Amino acid sequence: MIKPRPYEFYSLGTYLHPLMILRGGLQFSGNESVRRLFTYANIGLCLFRGDVFAKKYLPSSHEKAESLYSRIQEDFTKLTEPWDPVLVEYKVQNLQGHLTSFETTLEDELSKVPIFCCEEDSLGNLSVDKLLSGAHKGYPANVRVHASKECLAEIDEAGRCLVYERSTASGFHILRAVEMMILIYLKAVPGFVIPSINRQSWGEYIRALKDNGADKPTIDQMQNLKDNHRNPLMHPQDTLTMPEGVSLFAVCQSAIETIVADGEKRGTLK
Repeated sequence: MIKPRPYEFYSLGTYLHPLMILRGGLQFSGNESVRRLFTYANIGLCLFRGDVFAKKYLPSSHEKAESLYSRIQEDFTKLTEPWDPVLVEYKVQNLQGHLTSFETTLEDELSKVPIFCCEEDSLGNLSVDKLLSGAHKGYPANVRVHASKECLAEIDEAGRCLVYERSTASGFHILRAVEMMILIYLKAVPGFVIPSINRQSWGEYIRALKDNGADKPTIDQMQNLKDNHRNPLMHPQDTLTMPEGVSLFAVCQSAIETIVADGEKRGTLK
């Protein structure tokens, strides 16, 4: 995912637009203010040409920026005496035509770029930036140590689904993360044997938690998730609203932290 920086487009305009005030008959010799305009224009174009967002989402504008930069370099930066006023006027008009074409293309491409604002309000206290960069980073360090890469990846995917308001998908991913954490807990118990594939279910896992000495808060949380969230969500007619998705995301984080805390207290998760 690429995060655009809108202010850079404003900056690009401040670098380039002054070129539109140039007129024929320019005196380049010793005229530092005119030379400064072209220096600033080159700086702006260099920044735009090196921008990853521009290369990917504004390909035609990026191509025209390359051409515009080369034209400034050749026709003005390297301009030597003696000046030919007629030739200079022609080059200025030609440059302004190319600049107008660049601005038109940029406006057109920017209007078509899939840029959307993800509303923070619908996510409660969760930060969009943090969810996009990886929701597992908001978990305590001890959880991140014990969780598998697959479990952390499910947490991250659940967070990204929330950002894009795919709350039901978020529910699937975060419940998968809880299930993975339950298995990590059980596998750490000496002598535990994973049930056969046809018996691998939340009901079996909760029974195994009881049989292997998990504390009551852990068992109660898993039972609540199974009965009130996981099982209903398996039915196609059941979907989550955004508030429900945010709530489940938070409840599952609490459940994962509870599992890890119980495993550490017992000494099985070290």
